[in-house]
Amino acid sequence: MKRISGFTLIELILTIIVVGIIAIAASNTLVLGFQSYNDSIDRQDNQMQAKFVIEKLSRELRHAVPNSTEVVSSQCVSFIPLEVSAFYLEFPQFNQKKIDTILLTNDTSNLDNFRLVINPSTQSDLLDETHNRFITVESMTQSGGISTFYFPNAINNPAFISSSVSERAFIYRPSVVEYCVQARGVFRNGVQIASQVTSGGFSIDNASLNRNSMIQLILTFENELGETTQYQHDVQVINVP
Repeated sequence: MKRISGFTLIELILTIIVVGIIAIAASNTLVLGFQSYNDSIDRQDNQMQAKFVIEKLSRELRHAVPNSTEVVSSQCVSFIPLEVSAFYLEFPQFNQKKIDTILLTNDTSNLDNFRLVINPSTQSDLLDETHNRFITVESMTQSGGISTFYFPNAINNPAFISSSVSERAFIYRPSVVEYCVQARGVFRNGVQIASQVTSGGFSIDNASLNRNSMIQLILTFENELGETTQYQHDVQVINVP
């Protein structure tokens, strides 16, 4: 009589137990792997946010109108973006209604109603008409590489206080850009560009005879794991027109 081979109940039970142990070990390994991946993504997100804020703020500050940067409070810094830079050919005289320049750009877009300033000292010089430190462009013509700006002889009297050492003129819009650290985030003109910021702020180291002023940015991020990372960055801003 032929004998039929098979598994005993004990063998089946042992097999189930071994497979269960292997499955539990494998699932724990997968859970730890996914958890480590999520943790690294969270840390990387903080790093990317910090890098984005630092890079964006640095670029904008370096392309701001000279002496337009102010630390409004320890939480906010403001500045006026530069649209076009130029060399002027002759310093404008009192009551003169035009100025000849060489624009440092190939963009010949319409600059009507923009403002032009030479040698500004403060942000107020670029915004307050009573300071008489800028003119409002009425029209512009170009000929042979020379751009001539015309302006009305009204409130913006072109009696500039001083000329520029480098004979530079700056064209800009009278709009202020402000970065603030508040409400667990970084905001640019009220629009949030970074989150998970627990603290931070700005400080300014004023210019000296040897260097331009420095804006210091400090940001502290906290991820979902409760880990905090502090980022500190210095940006040199232009002061000499």
